[in-house]
Amino acid sequence: MTGNDSTEESEQDIHTLLVDDSERWASVAAKRIETETEEITVSVANDANEALVQLAESDRVDCLIVDYMMPGITGLELLERIREDRPDIPFILITSEGNEDVAAQAIDAGVTDYVVKDPSIDQSPLFAEKIESVVRQRRLQSQLEESEQRYRSVVEESRDAICLLRDDRVQFCNQRFADLTGKDCVSWIGEDLVEDAIHPDDRKAVREAFANWDDGSSEPELQEARLRRSDGTLRVCEFTGRRITDDGKPTLLVSIRDVSERRRRERELRWERDLNRTVQEALVESRTRDTLEADVVTHLYEYGYPVVWVAERATDGLSPRAVGGDREFVDAISSAAETDEVQGEPATWAAQSGEPQFVQDIAELFPSAWREVVTDHGFRSGGAVPLEHNDVPYGVLAVYHDKEDHFGETERRLLTDLGDTVAFGIHSLATENTLAADRTVTARFRVDDDGYYLADLAMDGAFRDCKRVTVQGTVPDDEDGIVQYLRIEGATDAIQDVLAAHPDVRSVHEIDVEPRRLQVTVTCPSPEAHLASRGVVVDTTTLDSNGAVVEAQLQSRETVTPTLERLQAAFEDVSLLAIGDEEASDPGSELRAARLTDKQRQALRAAYHHGYFEQPRGATAAEIAETLGVAHSTFLQHLHRAQQKVFETRFE
Repeated sequence: MTGNDSTEESEQDIHTLLVDDSERWASVAAKRIETETEEITVSVANDANEALVQLAESDRVDCLIVDYMMPGITGLELLERIREDRPDIPFILITSEGNEDVAAQAIDAGVTDYVVKDPSIDQSPLFAEKIESVVRQRRLQSQLEESEQRYRSVVEESRDAICLLRDDRVQFCNQRFADLTGKDCVSWIGEDLVEDAIHPDDRKAVREAFANWDDGSSEPELQEARLRRSDGTLRVCEFTGRRITDDGKPTLLVSIRDVSERRRRERELRWERDLNRTVQEALVESRTRDTLEADVVTHLYEYGYPVVWVAERATDGLSPRAVGGDREFVDAISSAAETDEVQGEPATWAAQSGEPQFVQDIAELFPSAWREVVTDHGFRSGGAVPLEHNDVPYGVLAVYHDKEDHFGETERRLLTDLGDTVAFGIHSLATENTLAADRTVTARFRVDDDGYYLADLAMDGAFRDCKRVTVQGTVPDDEDGIVQYLRIEGATDAIQDVLAAHPDVRSVHEIDVEPRRLQVTVTCPSPEAHLASRGVVVDTTTLDSNGAVVEAQLQSRETVTPTLERLQAAFEDVSLLAIGDEEASDPGSELRAARLTDKQRQALRAAYHHGYFEQPRGATAAEIAETLGVAHSTFLQHLHRAQQKVFETRFE
């Protein structure tokens, strides 16, 4: 064995095994080859068995140079044996017979190259050139195979669908491509991707994109197109591609990503933004319930619902208030509702249950009067959401569509949220209309329920020595309770302790001594808060030995009975004492018209009752904030914003 003096081995070094039965010739040839280049080292074996042993024990042999004729065996027979374990090792055959028969045998046997031996000349440059050439080619081939294997592994693990195309025909595809198209990979080989999978209207653009990518003259851009699955359904996909070499041939690698869900979400987000903007504009600009409902119905109709309507409950079913689209259909549904043959009809169902109701495929239901009306008008799915705020029902919002399975999770959520928003808007407008009316109805309700802490204390005799006890204001607090401001004339110092001892009272703060004014925070429900949350304007509450008497302003005499019923559902022993019509006179109208938030209203009332606006001040901002259990800065922030809103209402 010979070798150069270098002890360091690099990837560029070439380890060669020279096999020849002429020991002298082989030794000289090995040394001469090594002198030609530093990259080549040559080991020598003088027979076939020695060659096999060296191959088995050596960590690395990059090339074999083998004599054709050796004792008892030919170089081609040795090649056949070696190729069993090393099928790709470069093999250069040395022969003294330069005839065509030997050359043909060598080629058939898979020899990499061959050299006709000529002992009369120095052939080491030729040998070195041949060795470097065959090893370089083998290494390049190995690198290409490794690269292709890595690439195919990456392709199979890719989240995208990937295929290799030649002349638009599939040569290879990964499993995700098969899953996306609905056809297995074997069936795709040789098929035209564009003709078999692209929507006809998109084929021209896709072929042009493929041609640009295959040309490679510019950076590939995304191409969006509709891909048609084997079952006929469509997917919106993004395509991109680049030219590569596969099996030595130019090939177009195409990557496909299904963006159908992303496009659907984008459409939903656009609708949600448009819907929110429209509803907010309607809430700001509408001055009547009719206008608000008409704006919402119009927007949903323009969005793509063939028919939309808002209805309220009537004695004979549902009465449409605003309709977008097919009015004849809405009237027909309403007529069907009058026959009581509307079991399962979404609008009636939602009104009865108080829950959103959706039917995805009406044609699959059992026959009924309303189903026949719906299918005759060409609709397949329908839905309805109740319009309810603070347990007060205002009707339903109903929609129908001409496609089945139209109401996905997002569609349902948006319609349900819209129903809540519209109900809140109706509630707010009802409150404003009460305040703006020229004449109002004043109703006095007696509440003798001991679940209301003031009625409980009154019936227990806590206020028997007091001249007069009134509730001057009620606002929510930050902990799901309420804050009430009491004015108690003729009260002793003990009244504060009596109030604080009640289990529903969280805290009592004294604001003034005579008349005694107190800020009381409680955890129980109150009729004042109950009525206010439903758009009823509460004037005052007075207490006597039988309980509490609440005086409130209502929109009309028609609203008195529903208001009483709701109070009776929330509190025990509630009765109506009196009803009266009178000129509207509400000193707090500007305060309510300013549309204050609960926290802003709480801050403004607290400041007023604690004497914050008096000179000198009855309490500082820090002291008032402490009674409310909020930070000083938080209280001032809500107070200043409330003042700004009230002034805007008054002066603009």
